[in-house]
Amino acid sequence: MDPILIIANVLSLIGNALFTLSSILKSKKKILLFQSSNYIFAIISEAMTKAYSGLVQEATSLIRNIVLLFIKTPTKAVKLIISITAVVVAVTVGVLINIFVSDNVWYGYLPISGTIVYSTAVILAFMINMSEIKAEIVIKVGLLINSIIWSLYGYFVMLYPIMIFNIITIILCIISFIRIAVILKNETKVSQNDEIESQ
Repeated sequence: MDPILIIANVLSLIGNALFTLSSILKSKKKILLFQSSNYIFAIISEAMTKAYSGLVQEATSLIRNIVLLFIKTPTKAVKLIISITAVVVAVTVGVLINIFVSDNVWYGYLPISGTIVYSTAVILAFMINMSEIKAEIVIKVGLLINSIIWSLYGYFVMLYPIMIFNIITIILCIISFIRIAVILKNETKVSQNDEIESQ
């Protein structure tokens, strides 16, 4: 195996391990911090394997996360405009790179689709006032769909850690949904018992 491909897979392995760990976290800020670490490793590994379509999406996701986590602004509108602009740029540049640099391969559109889905989920979770558990659900649904898409992409660009860890992320997301369903069921029981006692 080519040494560059081995190094790229090792970097991808480290990054995807961090990304997969994010699927078991509850805080939206911690989720984005772990995923941001992955994006740095992913950008390097995808540059090494000439997976440029994915690289653009990773870079834009990193920028989006930095904006959502660290830019302090009195209004959400500024963050929303920057985040949406980042997604539009990622999709546009990703499509152009896939057409003109990557021979317009069909799987080059997979990370672009994943970016649209997951960025929408993250932006909604940060921009709409909702409970922490509802924000977690929104992020995890986006993460689940994104992981399915990226696992396919990892297979086609021969970065197998992307595929393997996204499959693990899918499993962990499903476990998270089960945990959330149990929490919500228990909260419903408690509120029903409180109503009965108050009557």
